[in-house]
Amino acid sequence: MKNQSRSFTFLLTVFSALAIFAFSPCLMAQTSQSVQEGQKAILEGAKHMMEGNKKIMATVAKKGIKDPALEAAEKQMSQGYDMVVKGNAMMTGTTTAQGQDMMKKGASMMLEAQKSTYAEAKKHGLIKVCAIDLHECHNAQRTIEKGALKWYFGGIGI
Repeated sequence: MKNQSRSFTFLLTVFSALAIFAFSPCLMAQTSQSVQEGQKAILEGAKHMMEGNKKIMATVAKKGIKDPALEAAEKQMSQGYDMVVKGNAMMTGTTTAQGQDMMKKGASMMLEAQKSTYAEAKKHGLIKVCAIDLHECHNAQRTIEKGALKWYFGGIGI
């Protein structure tokens, strides 16, 4: 009876190991797909946010407002966008981890810059004038956040 129990346990262990190895490529493919979808969404959101921010800065320039905080936010937005684009280009081969890190930092910089831009636009009374562009940036922010959720959590979330 002991031999039967041992052989059953052994066979169960072997079959479990085989099942894990058989299904692991499926799990990797799903993870890879969600990373690619998230990466694409982050890049798309970054592009839209950059476009909206440029429109806001053009409006600010037309109004003749010179604010160091807005200039700093614009510079931070541009640097963040450059990091996202460079990180996206690095997402192949052995530099994937570095590319992910760059995209994460760049997207974070852009989101912080957008908060600063919104606060300064509100301070200068430009909310109504820049409403469409601010809304575009807000939608881009949501796209970036959804992309990050897909990327980091495999599509679970919003």
